[in-house]
Amino acid sequence: MKKIFFNLFLLASLGTLVACSGNSPESAAKNFLKKMHKADFEGAKEYATTDTKSMLSMLESFGARDRILDESKEQGSLNITVVDTQIDGDKAVCKVELKYSDTDKVDTQTIKLIKKDDKWLVNMGKEDSKKEDLKPKN
Repeated sequence: MKKIFFNLFLLASLGTLVACSGNSPESAAKNFLKKMHKADFEGAKEYATTDTKSMLSMLESFGARDRILDESKEQGSLNITVVDTQIDGDKAVCKVELKYSDTDKVDTQTIKLIKKDDKWLVNMGKEDSKKEDLKPKN
């Protein structure tokens, strides 16, 4: 009987780990945007390539945290919906809709990702370095 309970526990634990891992372009894009909405640069870096991490560090050094937090407070909570994902080998592009609780406006944003070491990471190159591309648009 103990063995049956142990096996059920093990199976449930493995299922939870697989469900929570979220190793997909969609989950990486959503997690990145959620962290940016909260101005959590360190958290966003977990979902970012080296180049994107550098840009986030630069934004942080310029004092963007307070401005992002102020804008997020004005906009309200963020609901992110991935409406399309195109995967081509180790590259992906996610089209997401951003809906804020304090407005009826829905913004659309495109997030580029690269798969490195079996993990999807947001990849923003120099051509994507405009401020509005680094955080959810309002």
